[in-house]
Amino acid sequence: MTTLPTGLTWHHEPSPTWDADKQRVIGSAPAGALDVSYADGAALPGDWWAARTSDGAVVGYGWLDATWGGDAEILLAVDASAQHQGVGSFVLGRLEHEAARRGLNYVYNTVRGAHPQHDDVHDWLAVRGYRGSTGDTTLRKRVGADDQRSAPTSGPSKADPAPSRAYDPAADGERAPGHEESGGYVDVDEHQY
Repeated sequence: MTTLPTGLTWHHEPSPTWDADKQRVIGSAPAGALDVSYADGAALPGDWWAARTSDGAVVGYGWLDATWGGDAEILLAVDASAQHQGVGSFVLGRLEHEAARRGLNYVYNTVRGAHPQHDDVHDWLAVRGYRGSTGDTTLRKRVGADDQRSAPTSGPSKADPAPSRAYDPAADGERAPGHEESGGYVDVDEHQY
């Protein structure tokens, strides 16, 4: 089980706008990775959450936008200075939980072909259960009600505790996190983003 960073809290933004923190975090992504930018103070579509450290600093963002058919597109961004510390896993887990809590079936993320770390991000998502056809840039994962293995239990605007029970893949007839499509084991801790 991946150890989540200590002291992170998850905060929903009821009326999200483009601000200096979003510009800093999202702007720290490598050129070609996200290329998202708005005018200061512009209203933003979808739902936004901030991952904050115990001292209140924003180190990551999560975005969720429900689509027709019971799915949701997600985006996550981690400040370059906080990468490889489990912040991305924290954000991804909270987005998945929020989608499942809303009764959505799947979440999907598109890794842009121009992303300079495309293969690394693709593999990072695959290790966490996201699937797509060979060559696809869009990967998806089931998060529906029957797949809420170890979802956090608190509401969308409060800090979520670490999952309280470990996922037992044998009980669900599935491979555990860390197994690739080929069936080989991958250490999730080595794929922190």
